[in-house]
Amino acid sequence: MAQHGFVFRKGRSWFLRYRHNLIVDGEKIRKQKCIKLADYCDRYRREGDLDDLVAEKMAGVRQAAKCPKSGQMFTAYVEETYLPYAKRTTKPSTYAGRKTYWEHYIKPRVAKCALRDFTTAIVYSLLDDVAHTHRVNVGSVSKLRAVLYGIFQYAINTGDLPGGNPTEGVILPESATKPKPTVAATREEVQAILTALKGKPVARAAVGVMAFTGVRPGEARGLRWEEWDRVEQHIHVRRSIWHREEGEPKTEGSIRFVTVTDELRGILLDLWNAQGCPTGGYIFAGRKGQPIILDNMAKRVLRPVLEEAKIEWHGWYALRRFHGTQVRMHADSETSAKALGNSKAVADKHYIKPQTVLPDVRKAVNSAVSGLVH
Repeated sequence: MAQHGFVFRKGRSWFLRYRHNLIVDGEKIRKQKCIKLADYCDRYRREGDLDDLVAEKMAGVRQAAKCPKSGQMFTAYVEETYLPYAKRTTKPSTYAGRKTYWEHYIKPRVAKCALRDFTTAIVYSLLDDVAHTHRVNVGSVSKLRAVLYGIFQYAINTGDLPGGNPTEGVILPESATKPKPTVAATREEVQAILTALKGKPVARAAVGVMAFTGVRPGEARGLRWEEWDRVEQHIHVRRSIWHREEGEPKTEGSIRFVTVTDELRGILLDLWNAQGCPTGGYIFAGRKGQPIILDNMAKRVLRPVLEEAKIEWHGWYALRRFHGTQVRMHADSETSAKALGNSKAVADKHYIKPQTVLPDVRKAVNSAVSGLVH
């Protein structure tokens, strides 16, 4: 027989008590639960005034009973069901990011929650608490929301959670800080960096490849000598390496050919000669032939040299933004996006950082408003 719940008033509040099933350590247990329905007020003066609220809540309880796994503790569900799924279906770097967000931000705050307990308000409260505690920016909170959305969406698709996604429509809390603006390296900075790194062929070639081709750091690590076509003057970007994991680039459009200009050709030849003219293997190989970690090289080689030369280092992605911006200054957004291996929307939002009016915009404005003064 379906339960109807027990409504009672305590102080200035109305409560609903009912029983539900939970899965703890793999065993089903039946526990009593009590939740607040509403404040005692003119709208809710008698028990009968709460019939609609009770009916709505108990309908959800009965619906959840049809999905036994929805009673599983959220921590157990994520670690036993969702994370293994994410590991099977996403790139190693993506999986590592989701696991880090789970362990650092979500798990400490959901120890007492079952999968079905989450509401929009609970998700918002979790995001707000993270933003207050860790002082993370809007971008990090947005990623955290996306991780939660993915967990619940998977549960819904597999029949483990009834109803809609509790993350749907959740706004970002005001407590999240604004992200720091990203920067693109300037032509003068790139020229100065390449000059300062003369005599250090590996570091100089890494900066050259990033600035002249706009590849991502992981894609740069995956470049191989045999994929440099010196006749066609291009390199085939076909893999990305994260730590020791080799896989495909981020998107299908990221598998592409990138131009090797005459200047980049000279930089690469310096490295090729320094390595003993290899016929194959990774371009940025360490002593054991495996790709070097660019961030480590930046810390140990780049930064000391550039600090001595009084040149500011903005990171590898500043060189990618430099490339996207420079191509955009001489072509349209579509061409710039193709050079970066991104969609036009992503390239325009994250990688195009002009410091003056774009040439095509200037031309269009001049054409549109010329002749106003007689």
